[in-house]
Order: sequence, then structure tokens, then C-alpha cells
Amino acid sequence: MSFISFPLRFQNGFLRRTSEVEAILALLRLMATTPGGSWRGSQSFGVRDVFEKARMQPDAPKTAMERMNSVLVDLGITGYRVESIVKEASSNRDIDHYVVTIVSTAASESSRTYSMALTP
Repeated sequence: MSFISFPLRFQNGFLRRTSEVEAILALLRLMATTPGGSWRGSQSFGVRDVFEKARMQPDAPKTAMERMNSVLVDLGITGYRVESIVKEASSNRDIDHYVVTIVSTAASESSRTYSMALTP
């Protein structure tokens, strides 16, 4: 299966293809900036509201991780799952930074992990 860049991008008149990992990381970034329940395709899509309440709810990263994984399953993406979301220490108290780690669930990839920085 080949993935198309998310959001769609044109390159030389064609849709640009990306790797599975790039497409999934882009999808997770999109979810982080979308309010929960705002997409009819999946009620779990969007975790911006979870991150906005993170300072008052210490379990927010876990909640965001569970919702992201739920959406991946809803969309039929079963080869990857969000393994962790960890808040990074920051010198700027007004902006929170997280590291999202996804893991491949395919047996042929023997649990490969990928991480991205996220500022919701």
C-alpha cells in the first residue's frame, strides 16, 4: 500500500507519495490541531482540546494517546500505534512541547519506533 501525502500536495502535476510513517505522523499532527468531535468521520478525531486542558489534567497525554490510537483503528490503520506522548521540559511556560512516539506493529519490522516533536 502506498500513502498519499497528507494534506494532499502536488509535485510536477502529480500527487506526491510519502512513506507510511510520514503520512501517519502528518495525520497525528493534524489531529493535534483539530478539536475533538469536529470531524463526522470519527468522533474521536482531534485532540487539541485534550492538550489545551493538559495543565489541569495530568493524564491528558494518556487520553490523547488513547484517542489517537482509536482513530487509527477507525481509519483502518493497524500497522502503527501511538506508543507514548511525553511532555518535554520547556523554558517557555506558555507553550507546551511533546514528543509523540509511534511503533510499527508489523511483525516484519520488529517493533520499529518513530518519534516527532509536537507543539499543539
